[in-house]
Amino acid sequence: MAEKRKWNDKFKLAMGELEYKIQRERRGRMQGGWPEPEKVEAWNEERKRQRGCGQYCGSVSAAERPQTKKEYKREQFLKNVAVQTAKSAAFLLASVALIQGIVRFLPDSITVSSSVGGRELPIYCVETDKKQVALSFDAAWGGGNLR
Repeated sequence: MAEKRKWNDKFKLAMGELEYKIQRERRGRMQGGWPEPEKVEAWNEERKRQRGCGQYCGSVSAAERPQTKKEYKREQFLKNVAVQTAKSAAFLLASVALIQGIVRFLPDSITVSSSVGGRELPIYCVETDKKQVALSFDAAWGGGNLR
């Protein structure tokens, strides 16, 4: 019940404000606060004329405006083709960079292991063209029993 009374009060307040604004506008018209309809029409005509000349921000002059729907569609099609071409070129460059990175850096990280019957065995010797030394420790020696 209290909720309904609360909404009724809000509604009455809003209606009172609306009625006050309407009365204020009527008084303004009677006192000459509003321009005459002829002046309003003249202003609207002037704005329409100036819009065609590119006077307002974001407006396009008549010379820049496409004349037909066919020309507009062609212009939009060309824009879409340019955007799709740019997206495809960016994807191609990213793909080439990824493949180059894989080819350049992946061979350095290749590991070699040896297993016989599912059991991992240490690798004691690997033939390479480079002079390299590998040092390893058998940390599992002794089966985990420390003495």
